[in-house]
Amino acid sequence: MTQLTSIVWPAIWRLACQEINDAWSKGYKVCVVDAAVLLEAEWDQFTHEVWVSVIPPKEALHRIMERDGITEEAAKRRIDAQLSNKARVNKAHVILSTLWQPEETQKQVEKAWTLLESRLQN
Repeated sequence: MTQLTSIVWPAIWRLACQEINDAWSKGYKVCVVDAAVLLEAEWDQFTHEVWVSVIPPKEALHRIMERDGITEEAAKRRIDAQLSNKARVNKAHVILSTLWQPEETQKQVEKAWTLLESRLQN
């Protein structure tokens, strides 16, 4: 897996940088990089802010099993291969939770976005 990520991750980041540069040249002030491996690939060093979404591990387990139709053991292996919530939170500027109804998550995102816009004004 390490060999694969050492080939794929740099190529993906180069493509993301091209998109970011294109957006910047068009006058966009914010570019969102939605990358599940942002922290694992250490791309956060190239960002101004990191926003993470966290849920309790038991809920993550339930959602993975339901969504992918896999066993509990397979879902646990998948979760264990990822950074922990604590590690993600330690790197984050903004922390969101998707534990509640989608409307509540939407409110969190909108509030965080409004605060981001306020920071950009200063």
